[in-house]
Amino acid sequence: MSNAAKIKILIVYERSGMGHEVMANILAKEILQDADFDILTYTITELLQDPFSELLTKAWVSAWNFFISHNWIELADILINYLMRLILLPIGEVSSVAAMHQTLDQIAPDILICTADTAGKSLGSWAKEKQIPFFLVITDLSVFIDLVSPDATHICYFPETANAVQSFPFTLTYWSYQLTRSTKLSQQIQFIGRYLYDFVICYPQNRIYRNIDINYKPQNQARCEVIGPLREAKHFKIREQKTLRDRFKLSSTDVCLLIVSGSFGGNFCTKYLKSLQNLFLDSLVVIVACGRDENLRIKIEQIAGKKQNYQVRTPTVRETRTLGFVDNLDEWMSAVDVILARPSAGILLESMLARTPLLLPRQAAANDRGAISFVEKYQLGECFSDRQDLNLKIRRLLDEKELYQNRIDALLKNYSSTFEEQKTTLCKILLRSLEN
Repeated sequence: MSNAAKIKILIVYERSGMGHEVMANILAKEILQDADFDILTYTITELLQDPFSELLTKAWVSAWNFFISHNWIELADILINYLMRLILLPIGEVSSVAAMHQTLDQIAPDILICTADTAGKSLGSWAKEKQIPFFLVITDLSVFIDLVSPDATHICYFPETANAVQSFPFTLTYWSYQLTRSTKLSQQIQFIGRYLYDFVICYPQNRIYRNIDINYKPQNQARCEVIGPLREAKHFKIREQKTLRDRFKLSSTDVCLLIVSGSFGGNFCTKYLKSLQNLFLDSLVVIVACGRDENLRIKIEQIAGKKQNYQVRTPTVRETRTLGFVDNLDEWMSAVDVILARPSAGILLESMLARTPLLLPRQAAANDRGAISFVEKYQLGECFSDRQDLNLKIRRLLDEKELYQNRIDALLKNYSSTFEEQKTTLCKILLRSLEN
């Protein structure tokens, strides 16, 4: 241990806009804010100390955000989720392991936590060499191979993700071949060649991805801890919908729907707002969360001005407006009847904690398909395929809203009911790892 007074915890993440940084902040600023812990946070590129790596990271993050904001889901999936992992992942790992281990030597943490993709193999081999606990926090429900490590304890929201983690055969090259700073060039080339054989040549039988839509046969004994939904403390507050509606000037008789697209916004919000124009419901209120996207706000208000069978509101006015950036979106999620959102693990957890049913399009990138599978498995909301299906599913949600809420409550009873309980659970997991 670094010293008698403090346990040094290093949290590794990436600024990729896909929940990694959000989870790192939850851990660093809320969960682990304790006198016993000394918390450090580094991005992967900061560990590598390589300007070229930082440039590459920014390029792929920008490409991902561009594709997703334009609803080019399949293209983002093929190019970034699959091709980069199939071709570039092993090359990136062998080229970064020495630099990453050198920086880790300087930091010398007592516990190592990673919330990002692609770094698990290099971090895990260093943690194994130093005999310190290593945790991979899986911020999605479905998993790719680089989120699974024989050297890690995997922190998962739900048992389905743990099952997916344990479905990979650790006899394959990616897990059975150790990479360290002393790995020779010939060995690195051998690793890359065997990896490409396993996952490119033999791709039909060796898939790099697991959704949670089936129950897999376990093929490894990877350590997993299932903790339930974990978001910021504010999401765990129990709220009374009528009180919120009075504050937001929403009538209790209004049918309220919130459209959320995370930081991507763009075509998702405009596409489905247009679709809702043909949905004739009495007193339908559509609230569009645009965040800081001023161009999206303008587009939404232009669309809203063309047809007035619904209202789009801000927190303070009843005229046709949008909801800009606010720090209480969690309250808006509790105030509405339905949340129409781009699928993601984050929006799933937040809607569950708000006790509000989700309405999700089936079109989603691989890393977000787990949210769709989970919603359908436990009937926590509805998923739709097209405009006609959207109309059908939203009416079903409104007609049976209480039934969906009861299912959410029943599922949440299996996990910590307060943020303090979650904090205690995670701290115990970390401290227990130091005793082994």
